[in-house]
Amino acid sequence: MTAADLDPQMIDVLRVQEERSLSRVLISQTSVTEIRNLYIQERAYWNADPPAVASVQEYWIEGPVGDIALRCYLPRKEQALPGLIYLHGGGFIMGNLDTHDRIMRVLATQSNLAVVGVDYHLAPEHKFPIALNETLAVIAHLESHGDALGIDSTRLALGGDSAGANLAVSATQLLHAASPYRVRYLLLYYGAFGLRNSESRRRFGGTEDGLSEEDLRYYEACYLRSAVDADDPRYNILAGDFSRLPSAFIGTAEHDPLIDDSIALKKRMDAAGGVSSQLRIYPGVLHGFLHYGRILEKANEALTEGAKSLQSALT
Repeated sequence: MTAADLDPQMIDVLRVQEERSLSRVLISQTSVTEIRNLYIQERAYWNADPPAVASVQEYWIEGPVGDIALRCYLPRKEQALPGLIYLHGGGFIMGNLDTHDRIMRVLATQSNLAVVGVDYHLAPEHKFPIALNETLAVIAHLESHGDALGIDSTRLALGGDSAGANLAVSATQLLHAASPYRVRYLLLYYGAFGLRNSESRRRFGGTEDGLSEEDLRYYEACYLRSAVDADDPRYNILAGDFSRLPSAFIGTAEHDPLIDDSIALKKRMDAAGGVSSQLRIYPGVLHGFLHYGRILEKANEALTEGAKSLQSALT
């Protein structure tokens, strides 16, 4: 991949990132605390001037290892809105509700549905499957108490980017093994779904997007308890059950080391029969591009298309 392969606005993003992002450090040689702080600082620029919503409510629920912070965005003050539970990316080791604030606000305003962000506990302090178990706890809570937040608990979707997309599919597979239809839709952006030796991992990824092969191995080593977990279908999504998944929107970047994961996910859903999905590959952009809507129109396009697909599925 060369600069000529990239959208001109993506190149503008990279110029900004040179001054602000993790591209100045080697992730595997930097402390987790510093990685998180740099990520928060860099994302603060991209989250400036976010779109307004009717209300934002912060609250906490009890989880498997402590309280889980949630943030509910309502685009309009009306009872019983369908809801999207959103799980942020960050390699399972970084990210929070603030780093993905703009993404969630755009999804809420463009879908006209409620969005609930989940601040799950991060690795390496909290390893697999803690974040997954917390996701399941949040779903159960909203099914029981969503009405108090203005959410129709019978119309819930799961979504996320990167690591969050992994959690979204995994949680749905687990829930639907015993009780199908609890999750009505999946909204997935450039997820890591289980491929370990894909062509895209060999072709793409570097300091500009924090996804070199070394970075990917580091994130996995932080998150998993041992090598055995890498084959667990709760992490290796592509080894799981696709027969009871709901419909999905799968968005990914053309120059992403994880693009083959999204393509493989689409193929597995197609092969399952009766599981519809839409795969959208956004040309000229890199992993993590959703954050860059202040400059990159492809980010806004991807969020809007995903939000409209979500709205169509739940209303």
